[in-house]
Amino acid sequence: MREIESLEEVRRVVAENVDYVKSFYTDGHKLYRRMHELAPHQYVVHQKQWVAGDVHVSFVENAWSLFKRGLVGMYHHVSTKYLQEYLDEFAFRYSHRYEKGKLLDLVLASSSY
Repeated sequence: MREIESLEEVRRVVAENVDYVKSFYTDGHKLYRRMHELAPHQYVVHQKQWVAGDVHVSFVENAWSLFKRGLVGMYHHVSTKYLQEYLDEFAFRYSHRYEKGKLLDLVLASSSY
């Protein structure tokens, strides 16, 4: 995992990792300016507003907040070597957050031993 620093890199990474997307909603960061080349793109500039009609990034901000709190609360330290595994775990938990009491069943059903 590495930091992405250019418009071309953002576009390339998104194109390589997203099969289909109906539209993009982002914040107003300059690195997202060419997203409209891949799909319709709308954004909010947080210095001015948090929501513009249906456009917001609250879900992403919520997911990152839970991830950061989880790391500090459970693991205290994360090496870059295993960062993707931690992100996968929290993405799974976030995606199934409304399935209370079923997470163990989901994990066992998806495991191959």
